[in-house]
Amino acid sequence: MLNGFNASLEEKLKMAEQAEQEVSRLQPLASEAPTLRAEKIKAQKSAERHRAKETAMEQAREAARAATDSQSQVPELLGNAARAVNELYVILKEVEARRQNAMHALALADRVDYEIELEDGEEHERSLDRDPRGLAYALAGRHGDSRVVKLLDELQPGFGLLSGCNMDDPLYRDVANFVVGRVTPAQPPQAAAGKKTSVLPPQPKIQPQPQDVPQVEEAPAIPAIPAFLANVE
Repeated sequence: MLNGFNASLEEKLKMAEQAEQEVSRLQPLASEAPTLRAEKIKAQKSAERHRAKETAMEQAREAARAATDSQSQVPELLGNAARAVNELYVILKEVEARRQNAMHALALADRVDYEIELEDGEEHERSLDRDPRGLAYALAGRHGDSRVVKLLDELQPGFGLLSGCNMDDPLYRDVANFVVGRVTPAQPPQAAAGKKTSVLPPQPKIQPQPQDVPQVEEAPAIPAIPAFLANVE
């Protein structure tokens, strides 16, 4: 019995010693497990970052190539836009120039009306044995720039420089404001001339009084025709 027990104990001891040796052999390797796990995680994260960076760089290169391709169209498109804006400027300038011509012609017509009214008024005043001097300025209020503008409005009812344009669209509105701001608007002749007062207009003709009219004290100088007539050639 003792020999049997000793044999069993010996076998177990042998196995235990082998296990102890194996544990001793694996202990250093086992102690490295936490470090190895941390390095593995770090390596995996580094690989993921590298893949993410490469993916991002490829996307960036593709986007940059696309941007370069798109930019190659900019010179032509900008040229087209500049030409279109210039054409718009030219046509708007032409519109205002033609309206300016119309105002000049209307100013001439208005002057004719003024002179007719003045001559008829003077004749009427003289028929009543009254001094017609000062009538020129009395009639001037119905003539000049305000009447020229009114006559043009009657010729172009509802006219607008941007009539028919889509001014609700901000881009259209910005372009229109940019171009219109560089176009000189048509003005009546007197305003266009800066309302110069250095040139005196011709004085209205006064018919001589009959000889049998008693002489009176010399009156002040005859008023000149209103300034707006001086600027109409």
